Amino acid sequence: MKNKNLIIYTSIITVITAITLFLPYQDLSILKILRIIFGSIFILFLPGYILTMTFFDESEIDLLERFALSFALSISVVPLLSFYFNLVWVRINEISVFCITLFVIVSCIVYLTFFKDKKLWILK
Repeated sequence: MKNKNLIIYTSIITVITAITLFLPYQDLSILKILRIIFGSIFILFLPGYILTMTFFDESEIDLLERFALSFALSISVVPLLSFYFNLVWVRINEISVFCITLFVIVSCIVYLTFFKDKKLWILK
């Protein structure tokens, strides 16, 4: 599997973000710090990074361009999807944004794992 490390690191960040999001005791300062750090990575970097992995091969753009595009795509895609889901009566809160971001990440990882290097039968 080509993207094994990407899946492992994404899973770790997602689990830590989910734990800090769903813990009932939010008054502890260490949990607030962990929630801010891992939540920022989860919302502001991860969806864009995985989207750049989906759109571009490793040879097309270098690491600095991928890093800059990751922030730009995350900042544009996550709020746009949140606002579109708000139009169909999904309230914008921590849990809905977490689920929307998780959907983007998981769908891109599924595409990268199963369909990226395969040729579609439609294009034959």
